[in-house]
Amino acid sequence: MGNKVEKEPVARLRVVRFIYGVLAFVYFVCVILQVFFAGLAVFVNHDYLQLHRVFANYFEMLSLLMFLLSFIGRIRGGLRWWPLSLLALTSLQHMTIQAFTGILPALHTVDALLLFAISMHLMKRSWSWVLLRSQKH
Repeated sequence: MGNKVEKEPVARLRVVRFIYGVLAFVYFVCVILQVFFAGLAVFVNHDYLQLHRVFANYFEMLSLLMFLLSFIGRIRGGLRWWPLSLLALTSLQHMTIQAFTGILPALHTVDALLLFAISMHLMKRSWSWVLLRSQKH
């Protein structure tokens, strides 16, 4: 009976870390899609810019959810704090378009590179939790 009590917290940690890993993967894919949508707007048809604008609203809070899950899943170090940087960089994305003038809106593209790199890092570091979970079933 005591063994079951010990396994429940471990199982909960695995589930939370699995969800974190899936969210990291989804965020990474969404960043790639954002770049693709921007490319559609630049190289195919300017009307695609609206898709680029709207799509960000659907995934930008995933980083906050990942940060919160890091406490429940006892995730420490960079995997806890990097999602906050994604949230800050996403806010910067909005600012570069809405508030900056002169050459500063060009930071939007550099910021996108940072979002790509950090989300890829988080996905790669947490992907083993997704793989371990799927191998057990």
